Amino acid sequence: MKHNKAMMTESKLLQCRQQKQTPVSVTAMSPESLVRQNVKELSDLSGMIPNLQLGLSNSDSGVKASIRGVTSNNFTEIGDPAVGIHIDGIYSPRPQGSLALMFDLEQVEVLRGAQGTLFGRNSTAGVINVIPAKPVFDDDFGWSTLQLGNYNAKQLRSVYNLGISEDFAVRAAVMIDKRDGYINQKPDYTDRGQKLPHPNGVWGDYVWEGPDGQPDVDQRLNKDVDAEDFYSNSDQWGIRLTSLWQINNDLSWTLGFEHYQNNGAGHVNMKDCEAAKDTVYACDSGTDHWDQSILINVPGKLDMSIDTLRSIVAWDINSNTTLEHRFAYANQQREQHHDDDTGFHSLIEEVDILHPWGNWGRQPVDDRATYTLDSEYKSFVNELQIKQKFERWQYVAGLFWLKEDNAIEFAQDMLVMAPWGMPYGQYYNQPNREIDSKAIFAQADVELTQQLTATLGIRYSQDERTDNNGETYGNWDASGWYYNDLHEPTNPIGTGQAHNGNDLTFGMGAFAGASAYPGPTINSYEKDWSHTTWRLGLQYDINRSQMVFVSAATGYRPGGFGDKFDTCGGGTCVDGSTEQFSFLDYDEETTTNYEIGYKGSLLDSKLNLTSVFFFTQYNDMHYTNMHAVGQKILEDGRTCPDWDPACDVVNAWKTENIGDADIMGLELEFDYIPWENGRLTGFYAWLDTEITQYDTYNDDWFCGYREANEAEPCAPIFIDPSQPELSGRALYDVTGNQLPGSPEHSWGLNYSHYFEMDNGYQLVPWLGLRWQDRMYFTPRNLDNEVIGDYQDDYYNVNASLKFSPIDENWYVELYGTNLTDEVVKNWMGQGAQGGYQFNSYNPPRMYGIRFNITY
Repeated sequence: MKHNKAMMTESKLLQCRQQKQTPVSVTAMSPESLVRQNVKELSDLSGMIPNLQLGLSNSDSGVKASIRGVTSNNFTEIGDPAVGIHIDGIYSPRPQGSLALMFDLEQVEVLRGAQGTLFGRNSTAGVINVIPAKPVFDDDFGWSTLQLGNYNAKQLRSVYNLGISEDFAVRAAVMIDKRDGYINQKPDYTDRGQKLPHPNGVWGDYVWEGPDGQPDVDQRLNKDVDAEDFYSNSDQWGIRLTSLWQINNDLSWTLGFEHYQNNGAGHVNMKDCEAAKDTVYACDSGTDHWDQSILINVPGKLDMSIDTLRSIVAWDINSNTTLEHRFAYANQQREQHHDDDTGFHSLIEEVDILHPWGNWGRQPVDDRATYTLDSEYKSFVNELQIKQKFERWQYVAGLFWLKEDNAIEFAQDMLVMAPWGMPYGQYYNQPNREIDSKAIFAQADVELTQQLTATLGIRYSQDERTDNNGETYGNWDASGWYYNDLHEPTNPIGTGQAHNGNDLTFGMGAFAGASAYPGPTINSYEKDWSHTTWRLGLQYDINRSQMVFVSAATGYRPGGFGDKFDTCGGGTCVDGSTEQFSFLDYDEETTTNYEIGYKGSLLDSKLNLTSVFFFTQYNDMHYTNMHAVGQKILEDGRTCPDWDPACDVVNAWKTENIGDADIMGLELEFDYIPWENGRLTGFYAWLDTEITQYDTYNDDWFCGYREANEAEPCAPIFIDPSQPELSGRALYDVTGNQLPGSPEHSWGLNYSHYFEMDNGYQLVPWLGLRWQDRMYFTPRNLDNEVIGDYQDDYYNVNASLKFSPIDENWYVELYGTNLTDEVVKNWMGQGAQGGYQFNSYNPPRMYGIRFNITY
């Protein structure tokens, strides 16, 4: 099909489309569809594709991707995503990179199910492949789009192709995106005072002292910022320069460089005003979700850059043999400040009395922050493939090698904590964390008859992780070391908060560096895993336009480990030992996926239809959370009180292999031309997930608030010194529950119509509707309208109206996304200081206008 400078209408594209007879579950989105639906990064794709869910981990800017309920919530520099992200078929390892702008694309492909033979690196859930547009020979053309929207949104996309000769071309693309934040952010100067024992000495009597005119929360970074710098803003840009050189008839080289820069503020968690309504934690009367006051004393900072070099060399050795080498080098650097508490403090009546022996409950203020002080993630990806095609069979075989060199300097602050209002904190200096992944693979398609083709694939993978001289500093205690000898506690221990917000300086804690912390603990450790995965399949071509297929495929995700950790919690374990260090290892996870599907072009090619039924066995799944790792003897002969029976349990943030699950579902997709100039596309997905083994889940979701909200109470605390790894958990069997991120039913429906006018112009309205069922965020599956762990079912409405000449040399388009202004959670947490949900959300209603010109 000859290239046309003008951007072609979808009806024209439809005339040229070909039914791609690939026996896998794959959905492709065109660049026109992505722009129209205002998709600019991967997280915007959530809900647009069957059984794909995307969420955001705000404190570290990791994108949580889930396909068919298989996911990962470990976004650290040595965690592996369950969904493999690829750019032009080349693996991209770090989930933070999923925030990078998507612009000037050929298409986006989403492959669902285990990808364990061909695609980049092994994946247990599936693959998202972002394919940039390629240069075109012997033609000079370009286009630019300016977009304006609410929240002072401004966006520019511009592309130019320079066909220098019949065998060399370059293509340049740029995207700039700016927008004010949509939350109601205010500086946090909270001054509440102290709740102290009454001088009369009567147990339970207290006096409230203060406010004292000094803010109780950290003021080192606090300032009043404009809406353009609020959390939830956008301030990012990206450029891509790609060259294509046809060296000779048999040899071509595609070379691309891309730079991405994000100077935004990032995102923060917010209270769910609808869920908290009619409770003591309700938002201000009449407050809309997006109007609730968000008190910030650590303004957002997300300074992230990604430089990427990609190379694809293809050599046609002869008429049936091609040798291809793919290479990518990426350097991601990030510095981030994040306000973890968002200014949500305990209710005055819930602040506990500070006794001379300490206060193990709630303090007057919650003051927490996370700092990525510096990070650099470098990755090298090499893949060598040989492809041969013969009369009755074809194959591809190759070698894969991924090398990551990652470094991060990271700190966490908890500045007004039990037992005496002192700061807690930890500081991590990980200068050299390496991941080395190698694989050898082959896959062949063998034509058994003219209509029946068999597929056989195999892959052997070796993965190694190494931590070289990582350092962990700090202790979760209240000794006052955080002040670095620059401050004496304001009040004697046991009589109030140890500092006010103005007492803290940049010579303390994270900003002073490692020297301010006790320690370190040295992390030097390595471990490796290996696994063989395979694919088997049969494809039967009913005729030239219809086929059915069956397949079985496996995927694997390697195990890992965390920071060196004392499971005795710095004290004495219940068995009398001390310093029982562990790297908190966990094993690999695997999926085995079975599919039977149909793909066909029907009704004189007016209808393209795909139907896939699948069944997946999900084994040894990874789940990252706070988990009990040991039990210690309390000092001074103390015992745990009734209200805190697990106070001697040592917990750590770690990944565990939690059990198994069965996943079954049906995915229907269609693309239909019901009449001239009309196009109807859509999907329906049914997803049935069931945890088949997990009887040690820690049922700690809103335990103190179950009774008040008429929810099933938490399970009793399990205490057994002979089983320290389980002691302290509210053991609950979640066997039979749904996997997180797996709504049972979902559908999408899109209709566009081309009205051709007599004066040479056209009007193209488009309407997109989506609905999805209730989706849980934890394995607990707690159904309660106040403290439940789910996003309820919801609709989403998007629309656009485009006016242009028939040849589309220019167009003007009105657009709107989330027009019903649904408040939709994509990640869920518990309020640290009360019985309210504390969540990350999809954006509110967005609308605007875009102008495009082609030249």
